[in-house]
Amino acid sequence: MNTIKPIHISEEEYADLTENYGGFCIECGEQAYGVEPDARRYRCESCGANAVYGAEELLIRGVIQFSEAKHDE
Repeated sequence: MNTIKPIHISEEEYADLTENYGGFCIECGEQAYGVEPDARRYRCESCGANAVYGAEELLIRGVIQFSEAKHDE
């Protein structure tokens, strides 16, 4: 998983993913729900690749990175 582009999300989005068993497909970038926190290589409903990983697994591997919260100016 070294060549995977980082996924930038807010801490709030991450909390939502973990509460709702979410993750991402590392092939097409689509969010997926109904996956275990440590899911690896689940089938993606969007592209069909076995490339869905749970949010916690992606965080541990350094793929998920938290973006700064945007403030109104």
